[in-house]
Amino acid sequence: MKDRNERGAVAVFTAFVLVVLMGIVAIVVDLGMERVTRADLQALADVVALDLAREIRGGRTQAALAAEGDLGDPSSAVSKSAARNSDILGTGLTLEVDWGSYDNEVWNTATDPPSAVRVIASADTEYSVMEGTGAVTRTAFAVASSSACYRLGTFVAAIRTGDSTVLAPLNRLLGVNLDLVSYRALADADVTLGDLAATSVIGSPTQLLTGTVTYANLLRAMIEVLSNEPGSSNGAAISALQTILAVSAPLGAIAVGDVLHVSPTDRAALEIALSVLDIVGSARLATGEHFLDIDNFQAGVPGVGFQFTGGIKLISAAQLACGEPNSPESIARTAQLQGSLGVNFVNLPSLSIPGLATLQTTAGSGSLQVSIAEGEGQLVAPPEVHCGSGTAADPHTYSVAVRTQPASYSLSSELDVTGEIKVSVLQDLGLGSLLSGLLGGILLPNSKVSVDLHIRLAAATSAPAGTSIANLRIPPNDVTPVQTGTTVYLDPQSVVPTVTDVRIGGKTAPLGGALPLTNAIVNELTLNGNDFVEKTLVPLIDNINQTLIGPVSRMVGLRFGGADVYAVGAVCGQPSLWG
Repeated sequence: MKDRNERGAVAVFTAFVLVVLMGIVAIVVDLGMERVTRADLQALADVVALDLAREIRGGRTQAALAAEGDLGDPSSAVSKSAARNSDILGTGLTLEVDWGSYDNEVWNTATDPPSAVRVIASADTEYSVMEGTGAVTRTAFAVASSSACYRLGTFVAAIRTGDSTVLAPLNRLLGVNLDLVSYRALADADVTLGDLAATSVIGSPTQLLTGTVTYANLLRAMIEVLSNEPGSSNGAAISALQTILAVSAPLGAIAVGDVLHVSPTDRAALEIALSVLDIVGSARLATGEHFLDIDNFQAGVPGVGFQFTGGIKLISAAQLACGEPNSPESIARTAQLQGSLGVNFVNLPSLSIPGLATLQTTAGSGSLQVSIAEGEGQLVAPPEVHCGSGTAADPHTYSVAVRTQPASYSLSSELDVTGEIKVSVLQDLGLGSLLSGLLGGILLPNSKVSVDLHIRLAAATSAPAGTSIANLRIPPNDVTPVQTGTTVYLDPQSVVPTVTDVRIGGKTAPLGGALPLTNAIVNELTLNGNDFVEKTLVPLIDNINQTLIGPVSRMVGLRFGGADVYAVGAVCGQPSLWG
């Protein structure tokens, strides 16, 4: 039995514990309320910062934006945003707004015009159990970024202008035999990358733009999108896609992101409408190269054989890029046309040179060399991306730098001219001393000596490395490109003859000393009505321009030392939280 003096000890202990528990409960409740206030203020600061970042557009200065951050003005952007998001726990709300820039977690309020906004939200938490209040402050940074999309080259332009010469290389590229009407249907049909990514055969922007898909599934995705468009007349485009689909299976998996340089998180870019033809053609080249079948471009050209060596390949084409200026996402590569093609010359006519002799031209060889437009494009600033009203008076504007490597395009032929010429004829040309020096002794005037010349005939165009700035406007550069570089064309009238070797009587003669002889032979090859240049080289160059290199370059918008640059779209003041 307990001592009477111990009675009531439990009650005292319980009372003590209750006092401690009540204190703990008070702290927990009030700290919980403060935590709720902190979360509410952070959410409010984030939302207000995003709303205010939308006000940063068109180069507005800090002075112009100052009124938008005045919480005392009910018409200001900050007041309207706070009113829309007023459900917070806490009293005495204040919002401090600063404009500036936020880069690498460094805030600079001196930047003007600004590219970011800082919002500091403060409020007091009234404690429910304990006396007093607790001050809470939260900060948010939002950056207003501007991005744009552009394209280096397009299949659409050549088709819409009715350039039927591009049909053959385009059909070879896609492995089909479509007519101009079908290609125009593909050019006029548009899809967005967002719609393509959402189809059952692809599934997500990440899979479309950073993973791999089969070419066949890409075509199926476009058919699905076009079929689901309400009230559209995409029948001809769908039929053309189904024709291409029937022959596309061997291509296998491709990386669409290699030709469509778009971040899967760039929501604005995912909603820009793109031509189906550009996607189909660009994706077909996503494997990196496509060897061009050589047409009978020697047809109708005398003296050109039917056997060719080597090949020419098209690497990439019609590349799209979207992103912020100066960012890696905004880089696209220019189309490239590369290769070497060997040509044989056969059955060349003899050269009957008045007052000299009749000489023979042996079967020669030629080489077509192409290396065009290796380089890249990138959105650059300044100037900043400007989003206007989309009219001629106030267009969207932005700039693309097109950087190219040295380019060359040439056709050369190597010929040997042989025969015998009287000594007296060579002496009449003023070559008596040269003959004596080479052959020695006394040469009879009626005797003959052998003459052998090696001659190179070449037409060439070249362009140095460089950077061109394409200042784009929408309108009109969404339809009409800014052209950097020059047209891919080899001038048939620019053939330059070069004598590389002269032998008289089997002895090597100095090129400068034999000019009277070599000039007479070169003139017969290049200047007379029945010469090799006019009968063979000029028509061959014309055929190459018109049936091979020319159509391919027009098909993909390729320029010599540049590219056709098209504006696709621009988004300004796109807000995002950075801290």
